Amino acid sequence: MVPDFWQRYSLVERIHWLRYVLPPVLVLVVIGYQLGIAQTLQRTYGHVIHYGVEISFYSLTGPLVTWLVLVWIERNLMEKERLAKQVQAQSEQLANLTAVSADAIFSLDANGRITSWNRGAVQMLGYKEHEVLGKPFAFILPDADDLTQQLEKHGIVQDYETAAHAKNGRLLTVNLSQTQLKNDSDMTSASLIIMRDVTAQREREAVLEEERARIARDLHDGVAQTLYFMALKADMLKQKSSQLDEANLADLQEIGQKARQVIREVRRTIFALRPLDWKQGNFHTAIRQFIAGFSEQVGWQTAVDIDDHITIPPHLEPTIYRLIQESLNNVAKHASATEVNISLAPSPNADQLVINITDNGIGFDAENLSGNGFGLTQMQARVTAVNGTINIHSQPQNGTTIQIKLPLTRGSHE
Repeated sequence: MVPDFWQRYSLVERIHWLRYVLPPVLVLVVIGYQLGIAQTLQRTYGHVIHYGVEISFYSLTGPLVTWLVLVWIERNLMEKERLAKQVQAQSEQLANLTAVSADAIFSLDANGRITSWNRGAVQMLGYKEHEVLGKPFAFILPDADDLTQQLEKHGIVQDYETAAHAKNGRLLTVNLSQTQLKNDSDMTSASLIIMRDVTAQREREAVLEEERARIARDLHDGVAQTLYFMALKADMLKQKSSQLDEANLADLQEIGQKARQVIREVRRTIFALRPLDWKQGNFHTAIRQFIAGFSEQVGWQTAVDIDDHITIPPHLEPTIYRLIQESLNNVAKHASATEVNISLAPSPNADQLVINITDNGIGFDAENLSGNGFGLTQMQARVTAVNGTINIHSQPQNGTTIQIKLPLTRGSHE
């Protein structure tokens, strides 16, 4: 058995250590023999026995030590060879996985030049391996400088959404992660990029947002105008109350009230359907403006607390917006609330975004909640899609708190 402390050293370090330790040890053994055992043998058995033992001692010590050292070196070399084969097998397995991956996976040297290029990169971007090897990756990614700065600052970049130039001239939307690769001296010698094409997904989202905007316009120009006309007509008929009996007058009042109620709901729906254009400015500001506008529509008192120092990954922005939107819709439809508090802040170790939405409404029995009719199933699906969690705390007549935790990338809170 090799002591644990001995295993911490490489073979070269062990031999280097033995080179300085073994000779003094042998000298001490010889001196000890001469001053101790040899003197005793000579006094007890005479010169003949003494010389016989001494010849045997010196003739055996050297070969024995040499044999032990060679056995030890052999075992270390065999262990090193076994580990090398294990590493090679793992490397081959990783190379095979990289080769068949649909994602683009490529490595860069310390100067940002491409050193490997998998099949997924060929299929995604159209460039053959020989066309990109040795070239700076900036010719593919316009944001290469910013990406490099993020990598140097944090050591890893995750869920970085940017544009990539394909060989056919098309500009792809990609989501990528990059990590540093260290050498034996713990110095960055290379980096690895894993890139996924999200162009089709973003195009579908754009189509969906456009459809939402179209529905909002149709509601405004069609249903809302018709309802407004009905409410106006009911008010005009009420002015002729002298010609109506009490029952018909009550019906007209109810029609007018219902029409105005539906108008408010339609306006709120139109407001919610309109896409939030945060890409033209600051996401935090856009969220504040959306909440303020929604609160104005329903007449709430709203407190908003957003940590402006937290950097939200771009891929989370649509999810956060929709979660807040759906939460406010639920409060407006079911809670009968007058006050709503919303906060966005990092978790204590800054690895999660914590969203709290609290209202002073009528609440409900959260333990018996099925999710039907409250839009919570859709919210749960959105949260699960980004590996987050959602917790709902509510009691009848005591309001509701929804807490959502979404994972942030490393270094997103500065």
